[in-house]
Amino acid sequence: MKALGKIILYLLATVILGALLAAPLYWGGQWLASHGVLAWLAETPFRKFFHRGLLIAAIVLLWPTARWLQVPGLRALGLRPNPWRWQDGAVGFTVAFLTMALLGAVLLGLQVVKLRHHVQGGDLANIAVSAVVVSILEEWLFRGAILGLLTRAMNSYWALFATSALFSILHFLKPNDAVVPQTVGWLSGFTLIPGAFAQFSQPWLVLGGFTTLFCVGWILGWVRLRTQSLSLAIGLHAGWVLGMMGFSKITRRVLKDTLPWVGENLTVGFGALAVVCLAGLLVGVYLRNRSQQN
Repeated sequence: MKALGKIILYLLATVILGALLAAPLYWGGQWLASHGVLAWLAETPFRKFFHRGLLIAAIVLLWPTARWLQVPGLRALGLRPNPWRWQDGAVGFTVAFLTMALLGAVLLGLQVVKLRHHVQGGDLANIAVSAVVVSILEEWLFRGAILGLLTRAMNSYWALFATSALFSILHFLKPNDAVVPQTVGWLSGFTLIPGAFAQFSQPWLVLGGFTTLFCVGWILGWVRLRTQSLSLAIGLHAGWVLGMMGFSKITRRVLKDTLPWVGENLTVGFGALAVVCLAGLLVGVYLRNRSQQN
């Protein structure tokens, strides 16, 4: 079987295993919350556990898939030691966070949102930790493994396009909580799959949300291929996640119907697309100047 076919099977197996893991993850979360551990899990919607199940499944199945494809090591995935790794990570984080903060400042100035009167410091700390963990896991998965595997099956351009499309689709999927049965069972995760594509029926949301996520995936993949390292991509990803989640935590929405300019968070809308493109431009300038110094 060709490498591309094996990768497609890996993705299908990830969806199936992720759907199966959703229920036990949900039960585990409810059990922890009932014993006073991570009490916020009691209010977490089932679709969140479905998303975490997909991520866990993708990571678990990655190693056997790499063995199946006979990948000898990280160099075969196009990754090399990066002497600039700490600088790349810091620059990526700073650029992403500040451009996201710029969008947030514009929204505050236009009174689309207002600052909350009180924010728990622990909540912001949890968001910071989540931003770091999620960015490392997802960059190793999407840009490290999947992009690396795809470059072994096709040219770099199409591999970058396919990885960016997959990244945007998975992040754009939003299962409807209304379809979840009252009692969560082993197969409840599969009930979310058909409704997960509902957002694709909303043209402005597709244009303002899916397109932005695709550009995010493209920029992250491009810097990974350009530097042959994940450091810059991890920094960018962490900065975007921290900016988006942190801004949502410290503000409340005043104006509701603002599409296509602004969606329900800082990753949706033409405003988000503009700042993502600006971040990509700034990173491109940084990499050009860095190469001139070598």
